[in-house]
Amino acid sequence: KGKKQGELIEILQILPKYCVENPTIDVWWTFCQFFPNNDNIIISTSTPFQILHGIQWKKVSSLPCGKVMQYNLDNGKSGVIPQASCKGFPKLQINPDGRKLTTLDTSSIHEHLVVYNPGHPIIHRARDSHFTQYRDYATSANGRYHAIVAKASSNVYTLSVYGSETVLVPDAVMKIPDLYPDIKPPPLPFTDRADVKWSPDSRLVAVGFSTGELIVVDWKKGQGVCSVFEEILSDCDLQSPSTYDFDPRSQHCVMAVAANDTVLYIINTEKKKMLFSSSDLGSCVDCLKYSYDSNCIVSALFNLKIKVLDADDLNLQLEIDLTVVCPDFEDILLKLGSIAPNTTCLSLSSTGEQAAIACWDRKIRVMQLLNVLNLQSLCKFAIQRFVHPSDIEKLPLPHLLKDYLYSFPFNP
Repeated sequence: KGKKQGELIEILQILPKYCVENPTIDVWWTFCQFFPNNDNIIISTSTPFQILHGIQWKKVSSLPCGKVMQYNLDNGKSGVIPQASCKGFPKLQINPDGRKLTTLDTSSIHEHLVVYNPGHPIIHRARDSHFTQYRDYATSANGRYHAIVAKASSNVYTLSVYGSETVLVPDAVMKIPDLYPDIKPPPLPFTDRADVKWSPDSRLVAVGFSTGELIVVDWKKGQGVCSVFEEILSDCDLQSPSTYDFDPRSQHCVMAVAANDTVLYIINTEKKKMLFSSSDLGSCVDCLKYSYDSNCIVSALFNLKIKVLDADDLNLQLEIDLTVVCPDFEDILLKLGSIAPNTTCLSLSSTGEQAAIACWDRKIRVMQLLNVLNLQSLCKFAIQRFVHPSDIEKLPLPHLLKDYLYSFPFNP
């Protein structure tokens, strides 16, 4: 887009054709993701919520909830993807091959074609046969598995892993209390949230909870690997369910974690060790994400600042003040206090040069970050220009190189 670092590229309006003036709406919870290996396309979904007594989130059902939108930054066009919608706190996943889009229902995963075809029905994957309530899910980096966190009863979470082509039978089911007895859903009427992420090598699954816990599980062995805030960072809690990410270079053991003491920590879950930490960030973190080349960590702070930190030493590389760049951005602190985040989702382009920031006010702000690419990343882009993601497996390359070529699409 030819923008300088720290500048605003675009503001995208959620559901631009709908009149959404409604005094009962407190927060638009929005999720967005750059399309795998096509940074011109952003897919998003959003649901309006009313927050009751500061603890219970209620959907404003009179408005479109969970509609899935596609935006083309190249030509400015946008549109609703027919029949696709999300339940609860909205989240969607685009498979690494770029052909399928999945969304979460309360008891199944809905699979759609990205290019809408009326003759292709919605496929219901990972159907729940145990009458639980699905809370969150994530698709593995290789696109072969879905991990789902569900609420099985008033005091039990479960973690299930299904093959991406599976309809009924899971590959693994684990009751969280069997692995970590102290982790339970909050009492009613508190609204519980969870955020699931896969390690880059698809070996481990991590889950962050709104109660401040973060766990890592080896799903094939059915074993817990680490309870981060019990075994490593015992003096603090996870700031919010989504404020952590895996370092793509480590494959599965190194993570960045933002705690409620406004500090960012780099930890090794295998060795159960804190490696190093940042200085005080000056505010709590709403969302964070590693760039796909692992050179930096991008954090969206509650005080409306975006900080880009060097992944090797957590020194500050770039700071963007959204109150200056986006003067129309109303601080949610003025409306609701600190019971909801200003930023609900953060997605980075495959080059790491742009960030899409989904905000509570029904807008996605696309920002220009650092313009830095190493030779390894440039070689990767050169290959991806000519090889479709679904054909990467056929290349005569070692598995580690294939995994690296696959690693761009996500952890979303």
